[in-house]
Parts: sequence; structure tokens; C-alpha cells
Amino acid sequence: MKKTIIILLLVLVAGCAGKEPPFDAVRVFNDAEQNMHDESFEKARKDYQQIQEKSPDKSYDAVIMLRIADTYFGEEKYSEALVEYQNFLNYHPVHKDAAYAQYQIAMCSYNELTTIDRDPTPAHTVIREMQKLLEKYPKSGYGDQAKKYIAICQNWIADYEFYVAHFYWKTEAYKAAVGRCEKLLHDYPGSPAEKEALYYAGLSYMELGERDQARAKFETLAQKYPAMKGKALAQLRKLPTL
Repeated sequence: MKKTIIILLLVLVAGCAGKEPPFDAVRVFNDAEQNMHDESFEKARKDYQQIQEKSPDKSYDAVIMLRIADTYFGEEKYSEALVEYQNFLNYHPVHKDAAYAQYQIAMCSYNELTTIDRDPTPAHTVIREMQKLLEKYPKSGYGDQAKKYIAICQNWIADYEFYVAHFYWKTEAYKAAVGRCEKLLHDYPGSPAEKEALYYAGLSYMELGERDQARAKFETLAQKYPAMKGKALAQLRKLPTL
């Protein structure tokens, strides 16, 4: 009998030793939040992913999806972050943090902007995504920021257009230079690059023998930008009077 009891006790102990304690989602979430605070983004992401996999409490789903996206953003892995923010919006388009996710999508592209001699696609994407934010979430509180980044990216694209126009002008491709300058003037009026676009459009029209067009650009330059008036008048003097 005594031997039987000992065997039963051993079986019970072995059974208990094999059992895992219940998953504590709250503790793991708090650990993840602390890791986020400490900028240990990879550790935080592993904790959040544990909750996704093990927690029976589905109320965590939206929050965890967003936090995982934030870990990638914190690591400056903007392509991965963008995918996760978009996944969040796909599943939770009317969540209270949907506007934040949309804003972060735009900021992923903004953070991929480099110098004006590079592909302007990220700047165009920022404008598109920020405009989407303004349209879909007009009361989000992100309106001023969205408008600020739209303006920044519009100016960035204008600078890019002028960079290309100036390259064409230097290589004596005057027709192409005019095309780029005119695009800039039409699409981004009032941008910081406008005065240079007017000036080099005028120079390019002169080289192409289109004096009336050149005169119009230099006259506009002189009227709109007093600091450029001297340069504009100097070029106007080279043009034959009617």
C-alpha cells in the first residue's frame, strides 16, 4: 500500500512539473511597454507577438497590431512598419487610432526622403497619404501636421523639378529645361523654387529664340521677386524691343 501511494505521488508531481503556468498577457504587455519605453524595439515586438499568439483575450488585437507597427517604425524599418499600419487599417478602419495609423503610413514615406537628386516618389506618397488623412479623418487632430507635411513635400518636389530643369539647362537641352520649369510653375506656384524656375525658363526661352516667352518670364520675375529684379532687368535689356 505504501509503495502504491509513493508511486501515485510521483505521478502527480511529474504531472504538475509538466504543466506550464497560464499565460499572463497583462505581465507580458507591461514588459513590452517597458521595452518600448527603453527603445528595445525588437524585444518589445517579440512580447507583443507572444500576446498575439497566446492570449485568448481578443480585446488586445487592435492595440497589439498597432504596437508591432510602432516597433518597426522605431527601428526605422519603414517598409515593414507601413505594411503593419496598413494591416491595422484593413482590420480596424474605424478604430479610435485609425487616424494615427494613417498618419504613420504617411510618415513612413516621409522618413524615406533623402536629397532632391533622388526619386521623388516618397514625397508624392506623403502628399497622397496625408490628403487621405484629411479626407477620411477630418476631426482627427492631425490636420495641421498633415498640411505642414503636404507643404514640405510640395516644396521638395518643386526643388526636385528645378534640379532636373537646371541639369537640362547646363547640358543645353533647353526645350527639356523649359518643360520642367513650366511644370514647376504650373504645379507648385509660390514655392521657394519658383523664382529660379522663372529665371531659367527665361534663359532657356532666349536660347530657343522664343523672345516673347522669355520677356514674359523675366517681367514676372521682376514683379514678384524684388531681390531678383536686377538679374531680370539685365536679361530684359538683351532682348530686342518691339
